Amino acid sequence: MKEVLTPSHKLWPTFRKKLGDIITIYVDEKLHSRCKGDLALTTDILQSLGNIDVKETVILFKELGGNCDCGVLLNVAKSFNNK
Repeated sequence: MKEVLTPSHKLWPTFRKKLGDIITIYVDEKLHSRCKGDLALTTDILQSLGNIDVKETVILFKELGGNCDCGVLLNVAKSFNNK
């Protein structure tokens, strides 16, 4: 049975690091985001983790303020911990 990825899930640190490494880049020593206002990078990483229910995880992320890739990094853990 596939699992929903939450900040308390054992794969959360792996997911967060992968997303953070992909979404942030430095150009001329300035931090930039590759976020395009969607969850494309998030979805790709969730699919790569294997036993994760991508659809249900995305629903949860959106409920917690993760409506785009950078929103997942900025809001999901904070909102999850405040529930």
